[in-house]
Amino acid sequence: MIYLVRHGESEWNVAQRTQGQTRHPRLTERGRAQAQAAARALLTDIGSTPVSCVVSSDLVRAVQTAEIVAGALSARMCVDTRLREQSLGSFEGLSYAESFAAGSAFDWSDPDLRVGGGESLREMATRMTTALSDFADELNTTGAIVVVSHGDAIRALLAGRVGAFPGAGTWVDVPNGSVAVLDGTNGARWLAVDLPVNGR
Repeated sequence: MIYLVRHGESEWNVAQRTQGQTRHPRLTERGRAQAQAAARALLTDIGSTPVSCVVSSDLVRAVQTAEIVAGALSARMCVDTRLREQSLGSFEGLSYAESFAAGSAFDWSDPDLRVGGGESLREMATRMTTALSDFADELNTTGAIVVVSHGDAIRALLAGRVGAFPGAGTWVDVPNGSVAVLDGTNGARWLAVDLPVNGR
């Protein structure tokens, strides 16, 4: 059983700045609450199943989320750079509006487009799929692993599991703090997470 967790809200999510693989944006207070809510949902679903590891992207917003989750699950934590968000090159640090304007001439669903000179959807999907395959090989038959990553990275992985090219298929919303479960089928089920709203 593999659980996919998107990191909690970051400072740049709030500022509406394009993050990509920018390392330093930290979780907001709301983002920490989202990570705690994800941890509670994981505890309920995992039950007595042993957790092999909480594996995180090395970007700060993911690491901070993983630390909260690992603490709640009493599990060891490690990082894997293959779980990073898509590199968006020169677009990183721009406002969302600036990114949309700069990218308006491109087909963002093109699996081989390197946005801003960064990384293509296909390259991201390949590294995510390879990482998940490696994690699955390390699990024993009764274990679970929790993966903390990013919205576009998780979307690309889920598309690949249903046979869709990266960037193709139905759009999958992956909110901050959401949790998907890969249980051996091609698809995924989503846990009910009591995500905090503004002011909570």
